[in-house]
Amino acid sequence: MARETHDREDLLVEGVNLPERARLRHSASGREWVIGWRKGGGPAIYDGPDRVYQFNRDNQLRRVYLEGSKLAAQGGKLCELKRPEPSPTDDRIQKVQLIWQPIDSASQQNILQQWAETRQQLLDALQSARARDLPTGVTTDPGAIVTNSPQNSQTSEYSWESVGIAPEKMLDRTHGWLVSITDNPEMAAQSNV
Repeated sequence: MARETHDREDLLVEGVNLPERARLRHSASGREWVIGWRKGGGPAIYDGPDRVYQFNRDNQLRRVYLEGSKLAAQGGKLCELKRPEPSPTDDRIQKVQLIWQPIDSASQQNILQQWAETRQQLLDALQSARARDLPTGVTTDPGAIVTNSPQNSQTSEYSWESVGIAPEKMLDRTHGWLVSITDNPEMAAQSNV
């Protein structure tokens, strides 16, 4: 994740930690989602520049980046990574320390509500794209970006691009996963699995 949201890399091109990935872009609004799967791991969804949800292979939520906060699952709960407040009486230069601070249940519920919104909006967008803008085409180059060709002559409302996997296969995989995952996913025991 980039330090500045306006400075973020192009995840479709540079997201090497997600060898199979795709981007759905809504033409009129410019909104985009990137979804990909880690090798041997679970999916990650990037909803614009400041909503990221990462899951492990068991569909447990393991990391969240939301509204400038970095959260990770620890012991089945979400914790926020924070810098401790410096002591006003200590003028020594100290190494930067980061601590994991558990969030309260209301904050966790808010995060899950935002996940549910992202999930439903992406699912709705994919269903709309499937109806009008079903991707076609196959690539043998795992690093090539393949874009959709509209199924009909109407102007395409969505564009769908994939890397490392054929667009129609990635569309089916993404849609199937979104249907199977709940709005209230289980939290992982640890964030690095």
